[in-house]
Amino acid sequence: MPLLFSAVCDLLEQSCQLCQSRKSNAGAVRAWFQRHRAAVDAHDADVAALLSTLLPEKRTDRVYCIQAPTLEKVIGRSLMLGASRMLELTTYKRPGAGVDLADCVERILSVTPNPVQGARDQVTVEQVDELLHALAARIRWSAPAIRQSSAAMSHQSRGDLEAMYRRLPARDAKWFTRLVLKDYQPLIFDPYLIYRSCDPVLPCILQIRDDFTAALDAISAARGPLLPMAAAAAGEWALTARRVLTMIKPKLGVKVGRQQWYKGRSIKHCIDMGSGRMSVETKMDGEYCQIHVDMSKRQNKVQIFSKSGKDSTEDRCKVISAIKRALRLDMSGCAFEKACILEGELVVYNDLENAIMPFHKIRGHVTRRGRYLNTEQDSQPKPYEHLMIVYYDIFLLDDRSLMDVRHSERLKLLAQVVNCERGVASLVQRETIDFGHSLAASALRKAFARVVVERGEGLVLKPDEPYIVVGEDGRSAPCRCIKLKKEYIGAFGDIGDFALVGAGFYATKAKTYRIPNLKWTHFYVGCLNNKEEVKRWGHKPEFTVVCAVELSEPLLRSFLALGELTAVPRAENTSTELIVLSGIQCPVDLSVAFASPTVVDLRCFSFDKPGNTGGLWTPRFPAVTKIHTDRDYADVMTMDELQAVAREAVERPVLEDSQENLQWIARLEGADPRGVAVDAVSQATATTMPTPSPARTTQSTASTSSQLSKAVTERSRQSQGLVVSTPSANDASAPRDASVSVISISTSSAVDELSPQKTAIKGPAKRLPDVASPTQSLKRPRTTGFRSKSAGPSAPARIPLGTIEVNASYGDSQSVDSQDSQATVKLETRSANNAEREIIEIASSDSEDGGSTQKVDSQGQLQAAARMTLSLHDKRGQSLQCKYAGDNCGFVGKAMLLSSPALLQLAELTSLFRDHGVDVPRIIPCVETWWRGDGQGSTAQKQPHQQHQQRNRVLLVDSVTHGAETRALVARLDAARKDARREERDWITVYDWRVLRHVSVAEDVSVTKKYYDGFQDPWRRWYCGLV
Repeated sequence: MPLLFSAVCDLLEQSCQLCQSRKSNAGAVRAWFQRHRAAVDAHDADVAALLSTLLPEKRTDRVYCIQAPTLEKVIGRSLMLGASRMLELTTYKRPGAGVDLADCVERILSVTPNPVQGARDQVTVEQVDELLHALAARIRWSAPAIRQSSAAMSHQSRGDLEAMYRRLPARDAKWFTRLVLKDYQPLIFDPYLIYRSCDPVLPCILQIRDDFTAALDAISAARGPLLPMAAAAAGEWALTARRVLTMIKPKLGVKVGRQQWYKGRSIKHCIDMGSGRMSVETKMDGEYCQIHVDMSKRQNKVQIFSKSGKDSTEDRCKVISAIKRALRLDMSGCAFEKACILEGELVVYNDLENAIMPFHKIRGHVTRRGRYLNTEQDSQPKPYEHLMIVYYDIFLLDDRSLMDVRHSERLKLLAQVVNCERGVASLVQRETIDFGHSLAASALRKAFARVVVERGEGLVLKPDEPYIVVGEDGRSAPCRCIKLKKEYIGAFGDIGDFALVGAGFYATKAKTYRIPNLKWTHFYVGCLNNKEEVKRWGHKPEFTVVCAVELSEPLLRSFLALGELTAVPRAENTSTELIVLSGIQCPVDLSVAFASPTVVDLRCFSFDKPGNTGGLWTPRFPAVTKIHTDRDYADVMTMDELQAVAREAVERPVLEDSQENLQWIARLEGADPRGVAVDAVSQATATTMPTPSPARTTQSTASTSSQLSKAVTERSRQSQGLVVSTPSANDASAPRDASVSVISISTSSAVDELSPQKTAIKGPAKRLPDVASPTQSLKRPRTTGFRSKSAGPSAPARIPLGTIEVNASYGDSQSVDSQDSQATVKLETRSANNAEREIIEIASSDSEDGGSTQKVDSQGQLQAAARMTLSLHDKRGQSLQCKYAGDNCGFVGKAMLLSSPALLQLAELTSLFRDHGVDVPRIIPCVETWWRGDGQGSTAQKQPHQQHQQRNRVLLVDSVTHGAETRALVARLDAARKDARREERDWITVYDWRVLRHVSVAEDVSVTKKYYDGFQDPWRRWYCGLV
């Protein structure tokens, strides 16, 4: 039973009215399908034609090459309109008219309607769909399957459109016009609601076969054995969906549906949306590819689908050889025999630089239906540049469907199928983070900061779930995936002030705004070329247009409320000089210019070099965030400033900058709601128990032989054998205003004593020994462990948990025990042939060693000061106590050393010393002089109280202002330690002097809300290492 096109127009008209009043159309959709259920479920009903009519934007395989001006002429010939009626038909072009071409057609046919069609001659949905299919079959931009259909052999022309307009009534002609233009705005349907209304299992099938006809054919083939279940109650649909999922598998030649994507607005937002083990992948800036391999064909075994669903094998023929080489087709090492469906990203690789090239390089290697578009001003592709694929998923392997296989298992199969080779194929860089762990936010933050510093596009978070999940309600849904880009977070995407120099009008877009008499819909953004001339001598401003944007409705209202905008036609503009690059993409031309351009804030997701723009960087996906009425256009960015900002944002730095990494970590912490990091510990949950660092629970997952452990993170490490390591986002701590430099120092087997406390999520915490003790053996006894019963009475008695206060004092033992926290001594495992090495992180603000050391006092004064030892009780018995915690202060019993006497010139530091009862004159002002003097005395000759002080020495440094000097100091101390005999060696805990600030906060009972920059305690916040 054919479905009338007028019945579909009833739904379109009602739903459009609801959308214009900002109401949901879901109820109207359900009611319509309920009324027409018999026609939709009829055996001869063409449901694919119905779906193509309701969701024309989904038919990306059909291209008509008809826009409003062309369709206007077709309609004029069809209705035989005269000059005056044609003028009425073109009313939509006039700004402020508030109508589109479809409204003009309805108005004309309402005045002079077509003859009424009989019941047997009424237009059906199938007839409309057949007409549009035949129209697309003759267009070279349509998909190959459409062009090769029998409709392409017909000799029909656009005269069929004219005949259709003569059969339709006014309202139906309006919606037919919008159907041809593939634009129902402001009407928007929920596609999943439409799918479920047609058939409850259709959303599931479309995830497997993303084609209306193929999906419906699969349902019809499976409906036979499932018919009794289909007639059951609603509660039985869950079983039906699961059974259909097991029966239907991906089909070669039919694109697999993509997953739903959600935008992560902050680290906390991602943690809230994700659950369980999440695969954190580096997002590649390339073109999506879905690769189908059919081994049964002798030729043309590889078929490639684009993101839109089109068959782009012809356009991407240059990468087919790389695909065959990566999959080892027709070779003995091929991992499959029949078929395979893979997913990856198409990128350009440079053999000279051994790097992936920017996105704009792709257009020189990929055609569009045999033609290179927008490449007239581009340089020719170099012989050392070629296409490659970065693979990240697999859906079909021979006869096995992987739709119900977990993501981690699919990746294992993918690693077996793809032969990774530099410049040919690779697997996406990834790590696994358990979102259920308390350190998940920290690990994700570090991974994201690393990508930002490396100028990557962002991260992709995928749960370890099957590609299609059937819920308890029986509805199937794609796996929830998250895209995380820095431009999604707060104001990270803002790039500066620009000028709105002109505008254009697009009738269809104007209908989406609820603003009467709207004259402008698209605005052109420009940079000022002659800023100095304008400011100094009042020259005529010259602007170069770099992009076109659409304003949100609130911003557009604010823009229109500014009053007289001095808009003049572009041909009559004498106030400004406008240069519009030919490669700027916009559906309408710049028709009016603003004599006094408005200043706006612009944000973008990245920068690109569009074709035919002279190789200039322009904002990618730009958007206006704010309109400034108090700023003059003479202060907007120049083209040179824009190019500098773009290069800094896109081009990867030659040397890794740990300070930039840490700055991004701090900014990401502040981007969480209310400016508080999601993993920040409040006063009510403060604890002195050490927690594992995310960097220590990380292991490789990128190689084919890797295993997905149940640790907090699993990270790919490619340079574990380096002697001197550079800091990365994976390993660096997260101070707000300091970076971290990593210095490799050779050690003995004492490294074993510093092993991390936790390497698995559910593993029990182990207490570390007091590594600062000189009496403790540097080698671990083979017969006893950390918790040996023969430890002796020296081990402190355990305090009951109920008696521990929330604001307990933080001693040095706690700080030593916490060396597995975010800023701690980190140990890397080396090969058996190499000596074990200890990585000491020293906070710094410089990326290179060097610089002169700080000035010190005379040598005699230093030698005299070096003989002093700190005590909170002087010789006369006068007691100096901390004004916050008294004898429970964390600095009680500590021997304080400074990296330089210059620190004593800091008034804040001396004040903090007095607040904590530290006798300033007894502080050792220079650690190097102390080491050369009393520091190398024989340990055996020292008294017990001296050994106790030796076990509690604290070195304060300025790792923020003097980072290079701090690293040089540690290097010299390490060299001196190597020259000393074993019995003369000593351990010193290193902190930045700013630790006193946070210790004051921790010990001050009057401070109720304690925050240590996202760390659990102040010692971990400013811990720099162990010397």
